[in-house]
Amino acid sequence: MITRAQLLAIMPNAASAAPQYLRPLGEAMGRYAIDRPARQAAFLAQLAHESGELRRVQENLNYSWEGLRKVFPRHFRSDAEAQAYDRQPERIANRVYANRMLNGDEASGDGWRFRGRGPIQVTGRENYRKAGQALGFGLESDPDRMLDPATGCLAAAWFWHSRGLNTLADADSENGFREITRRINGGFLGLEERIHYWERARQVLGLPDFGPVMAQRMGAVRMPPGTRPVYAPVEEPAPAPQAPAPAPRPGSSAKPKAKAKPRKKPGVKPKLKAKPKPKPKPKPKRGAAPPAKRRAAARPAAAARRAAPKRKAVARRGKPRPRR
Repeated sequence: MITRAQLLAIMPNAASAAPQYLRPLGEAMGRYAIDRPARQAAFLAQLAHESGELRRVQENLNYSWEGLRKVFPRHFRSDAEAQAYDRQPERIANRVYANRMLNGDEASGDGWRFRGRGPIQVTGRENYRKAGQALGFGLESDPDRMLDPATGCLAAAWFWHSRGLNTLADADSENGFREITRRINGGFLGLEERIHYWERARQVLGLPDFGPVMAQRMGAVRMPPGTRPVYAPVEEPAPAPQAPAPAPRPGSSAKPKAKAKPRKKPGVKPKLKAKPKPKPKPKPKRGAAPPAKRRAAARPAAAARRAAPKRKAVARRGKPRPRR
C-alpha cells in the first residue's frame, strides 16, 4: 500500500489530487498484483508522466501547427497541412486516431470520443471496450466515466496487467523500463522524464540506487514546474581566492625577499652521488700483437700496394688451343 508521503515524494505536485487518488490507486494496484517495489516504482513513474502527476487525466491535444509537425509528422507531412489544424484539439484527435484501435474514420468523431483518459491515458474504442468488459463498466457507451478516480485507476492497472508489464518491471533494468514505455506510448515520447520519475520512485520505495550515471547520460529534461530533478548536477568547487601581495610603501626601494634556502643540519654530511664505474676494456687475445703495433705493421704493406703499377686484366675465354 502506497502512503501519502510516498506518493507526494514521487509526485510533489499531486498534493491537491492525492486525497482523491490515494485509496483507489492502492486498491487497483493490489487487485492487479502491482505489489512489489520494482513494479510499483515503474507503474507510478509511468502514471506521473502520463497524467502530469495526477493533474491531467484527459488528453488535451491543443497543439500548435509547429507541435503537430514534431509530434505527429506521419499525419501532418507539410506545414500547410498542419496549419489547417492549428489549435483545434477535436479535429486533431479525429485525424491522428482515425482508423486505429477500432476507431472509425476522421469524420466518425471516434478519435475525440475515445481520446486518452485516466491516469495512464487509455485511448481508442478497442481499449475502452476491453477495459469495460474486464471491469464490468460500460466504458464504450460512457467514455467520460474513465475520469472518475476509482474507475480511472482500475483501468490503468488493468491496462498495465493486460500488456504484461509486471514481468518487465520485475527485471528492474533500464531496457525493461524502455520496453514498458514503448508498450504504453507506442514509442519513446517523454522517455527522459519517465526515467527521472522512475529514479525518484526507486529511491522512495527503497530499491537499489542506480546512481547519477543514468541522470547524467539522459541530460537535462523538462520536468513539470516545481519538480526537482532526482540528481542535481555535480559542480566542482571553485578554487579559493588568493590574497594579493601587499604593495610596497611609497618611497621604499626594498626588493622582494628571495626564498630562503633550506638550512643544513649541523653534523650531517650531505650525501654524495656515487660515480658510475668505468666499463672494463676488452682484453687482447693470446699471441696477438697490441692494436697499435698491428696498425704500424700494416702501413708499409698498404703503401707498397698503392705504389705498385696496376696490371690490366686479360679476359680468358675457355682453355688455350695448342699450337701446330
